[in-house]
Amino acid sequence: MLKTTLIAATVILGSLYIGFGDQIEFLPENMQTASYNTRTGLTNFAQGLVPGWVSNTKEKPDMFERTNEQLEQEEQDAE
Repeated sequence: MLKTTLIAATVILGSLYIGFGDQIEFLPENMQTASYNTRTGLTNFAQGLVPGWVSNTKEKPDMFERTNEQLEQEEQDAE
């Protein structure tokens, strides 16, 4: 029970530090900068994940449309 509580408290405090550490004035400048850099790095990482698959699906033509066009072309060639 104590181990679970300590882990949960560490995760919560770490999240608060990353989220709001640069806005707390009594922290040293290095800790504020580290908080900001960590949050920026995590944001860039998350943004790097999403556009990779979202933009690919938007740029590709609909697969069903291509299949239907190919079927129609084959039917026309067969006649």
